[in-house]
Amino acid sequence: MVMRNRGDAGGASPWWDDLPPRVRARFTRSIAAPPDEERPPAPAPAPEPSRRAELVADLTRLAALFAVVTVAILLYLLVVVSYVTG
Repeated sequence: MVMRNRGDAGGASPWWDDLPPRVRARFTRSIAAPPDEERPPAPAPAPEPSRRAELVADLTRLAALFAVVTVAILLYLLVVVSYVTG
């Protein structure tokens, strides 16, 4: 297949003419939305969870994480002190 030179476009956009004919044909077709009667009905939206309950749950998890980390640090320090004092 021989491609035309860019100078032979004759005023049209040169990049469009460089595309193969099948690609140009695919993008020149218009996309039509299907009629409303063919579209499936939209699902009902899920109920929103309570923002306050979600916040309380997140803060409870954060407090538990801090407690676990604090206990782990204290146990580590206890082991270090018992090792140092012999």
